[in-house]
Amino acid sequence: MKSMTASNHTQSQKLGRNDPCHCGSGFKYKKCCSDKDRARESAVRAVNPANVRLEMEQVMGKLGKLVESKNMSIEDLNAYFAGRSLDDIDAEYEELGELSDKQKAQDMIYGAYEASSPKKRKKIIDEAMALYPHLPDAWIILAEDEASTPTEALSYFERAVAAGEKDLGEVFFKENEGHFWGLTETRPYMRAKAYLADTLWGLGREDEAIAHYQDCLRLNPNDNQGIRDVLITYLLIKSDLDGAEKILSRYKDDFGASHAFSKALFLFKKHGPESKKAIHQIEKAIAANGYVPEYLLGKLKLPKQLPDSYSPESKEEAVIYVDEAIRAWKEAPGAIRWLAQFYS
Repeated sequence: MKSMTASNHTQSQKLGRNDPCHCGSGFKYKKCCSDKDRARESAVRAVNPANVRLEMEQVMGKLGKLVESKNMSIEDLNAYFAGRSLDDIDAEYEELGELSDKQKAQDMIYGAYEASSPKKRKKIIDEAMALYPHLPDAWIILAEDEASTPTEALSYFERAVAAGEKDLGEVFFKENEGHFWGLTETRPYMRAKAYLADTLWGLGREDEAIAHYQDCLRLNPNDNQGIRDVLITYLLIKSDLDGAEKILSRYKDDFGASHAFSKALFLFKKHGPESKKAIHQIEKAIAANGYVPEYLLGKLKLPKQLPDSYSPESKEEAVIYVDEAIRAWKEAPGAIRWLAQFYS
């Protein structure tokens, strides 16, 4: 299971801006070591993209509450916050007054992601859930810290999804279908859905996994999570060509290795190796990333650890695609031999 917890937190998470500085100078933290700690913290987070995304999510949530409290239009937002730093935003947020228990608890959970040990994370989670029990991220963190098998992790992710459903409520789902992820409060639930689907697939409960992936796209057609790439591959494994074609058509403007090679395999399976469409697409895919066939044909060996990020046409992009898709290619009779004809 890929690590879901963040790097060690620093003094900037422990101290308020107006607290005495931890260095003992006697000055307020904001006037003393705050900038230095933030710089050190940023250097740590720079190697952890997931950590940065969570911080931005928290900032967006704070901005949303500020916009709501000041009754600002979206047009006013850019002008209002132009030139303001993260410290300024934090200060504005702190001045809002009493936050709801849900808001306090979720802010605590963001802190738990950055806590330095399972014991510290558990303490924060217990305190947060005492305030507000319906916190998907709490169960996601516990899954990593406490589950020793995929079956145990599944139980945590099921509770994470259930917590998200209770948190958002049936009416919210009906009113906001198609706009999830764009609404910051939906992201913990969407994370939980993706982890649950991943785990179900790994446990061989493939139809259930596909249903959850499809539900993610129903709730969030913009697919900020990249669900579609995995879903197309899994539909091809299940030989659901109609389902794969629908996803490929919906995201026809996608580019990159995953879409290009998935489309090639789809056309191969649907029309056969002599299909002009399939041949054109496999040539196009190889041009998009020449490392993919090297991994699929066994000329390169997949690394034990997946990369955290990638750039177009890179080995990292190829590794991420092939790790998911190699089964689809191997189980399609003749697909690997067909690929080899167009790569030398």
